[in-house]
Order: sequence, then C-alpha cells, then structure tokens
Amino acid sequence: MKSVLQFFFLFMCLLVVISLWMVQREPSAIAPSTERATPYAEELGEKLQATNFTKQVLQAIRAAGYSPDSTVGYLIDSPAHQVITIQLHDGEEIDVSTESEIQSIIDELAEKNNLHLFMVNVQLLEHE
Repeated sequence: MKSVLQFFFLFMCLLVVISLWMVQREPSAIAPSTERATPYAEELGEKLQATNFTKQVLQAIRAAGYSPDSTVGYLIDSPAHQVITIQLHDGEEIDVSTESEIQSIIDELAEKNNLHLFMVNVQLLEHE
C-alpha cells in the first residue's frame, strides 16, 4: 500500500512539473505598449491635437449631411500608412459614393493642415 501511495505521489509531481513546463513554453500575450509608438506617430498626434483636426473632420462630415459618431479612430504607422476610422449613425449601408465623399473631405482637411493623406475607413454603427 505504501508503494502505491509513493507511486501516486510521484505521478502527481510529474504531472505538475510537466504542466509548468508546458505553460512556460507557450507564447504569452503581450499587451500593446505606448512605448513602441514611432516618433512620427507621436509628432502626428501632437499636430492633430494642435490643429483640432478631429473636430474639423466631424464638423465637415456633418456639414456634408452625415451623422458621424463623436469619436474618430486613428492608426498611424508611417506617413505612407495612416488610417482614420469614421463611424456613421445614419443609413442602411455605406456605398462607394459615401466613402468617396468622406475620403475627399478628409483629403481636403489633411492638405489644409499640412498632413499626409489618410486612408479612410467608414463604418456604420448598428442600431440597438
């Protein structure tokens, strides 16, 4: 009986050791860090704030007859890859003409504020 208990104890220890080893081998999820922001992204962020670019965007889109959400999303990797996301409240679907018109508005505002052009991502907010 004593040898059965010893065997069981050794087996459990072995399971714990193998489990710990497997957990350490798995890649851990790394949370995004603001420390990795590129100098360009930081400079652009400061310029967006200084020029009130988001406010200008929202006002221009509203003036064109759309109902944007009050938030605008930015994804900045480099001057060649900067994305702006606009969410609209109205409409059944977003067609090509809507995207094109909003892209033109953003392009005009970017040029006016001496910014590189953005790729525009237009999304429709779902009705609750």
